[in-house]
Amino acid sequence: MKVSKQVMTEVLVIGGGGAGLRAALAAAEAGSAVMLVNKGPAARSGITLTAAGGMQAPFHPDDSPELFFQDTVKFGYELGDQNLIKVLAEDACARALDAERFGARIVRDEAGNFAIGQFPGQSRPRNIFFRGGGVGLAGALARACRNHPHIDLRDDFYVTGLIKASGGQPAVAGAVGMDLRTGEFTLLRAKAIVMATGGCQWLWEVNDCPTDATGDGIIYAYRAGAELVDMEMVLFYPSVIVWPPSLQGAFVHYEFLDPAILDGNVYDKEGKAVLPKPLPVRDEAMRLMARTIREGRGTARGGLLWYVGDSPQGEEAVRKRLSTAQYQYIRAHGVDPATAKVEVAPGAHYLMGGIFIDEQCRTTIAGLYATPECAGNFDGANRLAGSGLAATQVFGAKAGEAAHAWAAMVEHVNPDPASLEAEAARVTGRIGAGGPQEPRIAALRDRLRRAVQQYAGVSREAAGLKQLLAVTAEVEDALAQVRVPAMAVYNQALMDVLQLANMCEIARLVAGSALMREESRGHHFRSDFPRQDDTNWLKHTVAVKGETGPQFGVRPVIRL
Repeated sequence: MKVSKQVMTEVLVIGGGGAGLRAALAAAEAGSAVMLVNKGPAARSGITLTAAGGMQAPFHPDDSPELFFQDTVKFGYELGDQNLIKVLAEDACARALDAERFGARIVRDEAGNFAIGQFPGQSRPRNIFFRGGGVGLAGALARACRNHPHIDLRDDFYVTGLIKASGGQPAVAGAVGMDLRTGEFTLLRAKAIVMATGGCQWLWEVNDCPTDATGDGIIYAYRAGAELVDMEMVLFYPSVIVWPPSLQGAFVHYEFLDPAILDGNVYDKEGKAVLPKPLPVRDEAMRLMARTIREGRGTARGGLLWYVGDSPQGEEAVRKRLSTAQYQYIRAHGVDPATAKVEVAPGAHYLMGGIFIDEQCRTTIAGLYATPECAGNFDGANRLAGSGLAATQVFGAKAGEAAHAWAAMVEHVNPDPASLEAEAARVTGRIGAGGPQEPRIAALRDRLRRAVQQYAGVSREAAGLKQLLAVTAEVEDALAQVRVPAMAVYNQALMDVLQLANMCEIARLVAGSALMREESRGHHFRSDFPRQDDTNWLKHTVAVKGETGPQFGVRPVIRL
């Protein structure tokens, strides 16, 4: 496959979720010509759509950015870089108001003030809510992007990799990918690139994210030479639905079990409550639930029973709380969450590690910027409810502004021919003669995901992590023999092969980082090192690409 088309822009944003859309708007409002590409339709694909709509922002009169900062540091087990946490806490309110300016609607009370909730770990009420959840937020931002004269938004464009700059300098010159609608293999040249591709949660069998959460952007940055941090830190949300099959991947709020909200609980198969009150933060809750399941007290399908049908608030209050689109979707699949015992288990929900960034969202590669959640190092070892959407808006804006500033200061750099040829050859090498390969690809992907779930889930230990590395190598070897037919447009099989290759690299990085961190902290639990070790492990794990594979190291946590 050869490059058949070249497009030039000043700022290229890869990813059309909440962070990418916000980055595009920031760069365009600052004066840059922006191109945003997304491998599906923007605002109709990606992880932002699964968010329930809560965003942390210290609007409450008793709250403050300082309290937000302190809560995030504390409940991230002091592993988050404090320069980033400070930016998040100080900018959240302004970015929420920006979202309203772009057309998102924030829920208000009868007096017209923001309706603010308080979830576990928040010392004050701090969660505001977007109407329509992540769908409502992403839809508003996408409309603003499509209406902006300086933003070229292209759906159905699958980026396959970054292209390095010529001359050997650690910089990027652009990206290449497939325009799925035309089949053209296109070089996108840009002065600055913002990576906003989300996380890799679909690598786990039990997760609440869409199938496109395959970690692509993280791997592209890694292959280009960027540092990754804390890839072992994956947040497992306590209450992801595991039954019925039609609802697997949806979730119900464990936060709603709080006495101040609906005062429900999670029960084992004998009807015994699993969670204490007041509710623990997410990592504590998911460990309690996972331990209950391991002890054989779960359902036959490996879950526990989330239940609010006996809420002292009464059925009317329950139904009002569970009236959002998320719960209407659950009802449409035959389960009434207001009265049914819903089978749930901890599932992969959010990647807290990722590409290393500074407070301007700069990576360790010149011209390359990244936003959470494909960027890491601000949450630490646990994320409080509402920080995910807050990060998309705060760091999306920062990344767009910084990318514009860089693009305004530099000229286009030439792509390195060897980098371009290598990426084209990597993609072309997956195409060959033969019949459809979808069943074989699916079988290999299922094997990898089972291994990740088993060996790098809620509980890890050295032998299992090494077994995951072995399985990953076997899957990669088998995948190397797979060739898919050439197709002019929408070559889904080729996308599946390339995404599975990315997933294999992610699995290796997760396993290697988890092996390195010989302690338990937040969502990383090592059964062979069950205690938190502040003496030796109050620091980030780091992964960079070496000549023969990933090289692992550490870097200090930034403190203020």
